[in-house]
Amino acid sequence: MTRQLTRRMHTVPESYFEAFAVHDASRRTSAVWRFDRAGRVKILGVGDAEVKKDIYTVIGDDGKPDAGIEAILCRVEREFCSGRNATLRREIPTKQQWSSIARFTAAQLLRTPRFFQLIRDGLTADSVTYEEDLLPRVMLILIDRWIPRLVKMGGSLAYNDTGIPLLTSDNPAVGWKQEGTTIRCGVDQFDGNLIVSCPLTPALAFVAQQTQQSLEAVNAERYDLDATQRPSWTFRSHVGIGALPSHEVTRLNLVCVLNAQRYVYANYQDGELLRFLDQHFFGAPAPVRRRDLQPIGSPAV
Repeated sequence: MTRQLTRRMHTVPESYFEAFAVHDASRRTSAVWRFDRAGRVKILGVGDAEVKKDIYTVIGDDGKPDAGIEAILCRVEREFCSGRNATLRREIPTKQQWSSIARFTAAQLLRTPRFFQLIRDGLTADSVTYEEDLLPRVMLILIDRWIPRLVKMGGSLAYNDTGIPLLTSDNPAVGWKQEGTTIRCGVDQFDGNLIVSCPLTPALAFVAQQTQQSLEAVNAERYDLDATQRPSWTFRSHVGIGALPSHEVTRLNLVCVLNAQRYVYANYQDGELLRFLDQHFFGAPAPVRRRDLQPIGSPAV
């Protein structure tokens, strides 16, 4: 990877974690609070937050690793940072900036080890034989499919001025829906009540809700893989901009911690946050796979 490209920690970019960094003039490097399911709490540099190597390794015909996937993901991250910074200045996002946020969210829905395991489970259940480096290639195809889906949904940039910071996790983008007084994560694109959310900073979240147009579009999609190359900016998008009330901040934080595989990240640590995590996260089982309902990860690991 060349020097100017963004490095990634785990499957979440370092540049993304920077937005959740602790503001401490005494520190020489940016740091973030990390909470794990076993109840351990640690402050560490964003560059050390979590490392997951070789998840995108694809071997080319010459027997050498193919850096093409890394280059694509780095471009997604660079464009996202530009769009996010504009929204933090409370500027109305351009169509390109809005697309860059949707593209980043689509990537974060699909580029985690947890999602890769879901693909493995599905292929295994269907008795499909595959090479491991098929997974990152499929990931890129599915990201391209999700970009127009998100843009066709009713999207909003939601600002948080409540004083309760938004949390993030090792799976920051979540497909979910409300079920009575509870939250169900892992909702797929065919659910009429689907919501996709991703905290972009402690003070800003991306939220997209299923619309009749987006639901009709996803049901009408062709499922051959070659039908996925339509660029997202060909779709008309309607971007809402609003403020989050405190109960919605709490709800989005609940979605975040319920969907976290192993870690939750924050730019602060106090008694109120610890009580919230103790109730919903510390010691709780990791999210389950959709096929076999076996936990991915464990608090004991």
